[in-house]
Amino acid sequence: MPVGLVPESSNRMGRVLVNGQRTLPHSIMVNRRGRRFTNEAANYNAFGAAFHVEDVSKFEYANLPCWLIFDQTYVDRFGFRVSAGGGRGQVPDWLPRADTPGELAEQLGIDPVELNITIGRWNEHCTAGVDPDFGRGDSAFDRWWGDPYRKGDPEATLGPLSTGPYYAFEIHSGALGTKGGPRVDGNGQVQHLDGHAIAGLYAAGNVMGSPFGMTYGGPGGTIGPGMVFGFLAGRHASGQTEVPRRR
Repeated sequence: MPVGLVPESSNRMGRVLVNGQRTLPHSIMVNRRGRRFTNEAANYNAFGAAFHVEDVSKFEYANLPCWLIFDQTYVDRFGFRVSAGGGRGQVPDWLPRADTPGELAEQLGIDPVELNITIGRWNEHCTAGVDPDFGRGDSAFDRWWGDPYRKGDPEATLGPLSTGPYYAFEIHSGALGTKGGPRVDGNGQVQHLDGHAIAGLYAAGNVMGSPFGMTYGGPGGTIGPGMVFGFLAGRHASGQTEVPRRR
């Protein structure tokens, strides 16, 4: 999922999750080429895949590094909410900024021409109320995030970048827990690579391969599989074959 590095004075861990902030209108995310590369309002589990698109000619990730770009309208309406203490209209001094997108691109090492083209295209999409490039704002999920006063509307996440100064926050690929562990059977037994169960070895919850596959159950969605497979593993380990019936 997306994370950002911040001074420890803002967050003792020196890093923060970047979730709702990137869904707000008047913001986009761009890679080093100055281009958008995904739906910024997508859920964080799916979003992580966009970081790992590989440029096979350069042997590097095409979308890392990347930046959240937003304008003064964003700041006036929402503030810089990634950092502690960032209220409406406030932006910490350590955040890169410039009066124009081109000047900001020069600071970041991004192609200024491409960034201006990207912002111009984005602004046209916002005027039309639709994002044909990546579908931002099309789904109910997208429209639920973003501007809390425009929930249910595409404008909850679609908004132009047109008011300087412009700001940038570098985004990194991070991880929040896991759902990619060993394969288990219906008793929670870990499976060997050749397919047989490994005696005495069990897994449940986030340490096992997720029953949802590549998808994610959302907040709290891992509690159910943890309880179910924990119960199944415990029953099997104890030698029980059936759930005891109450008398």
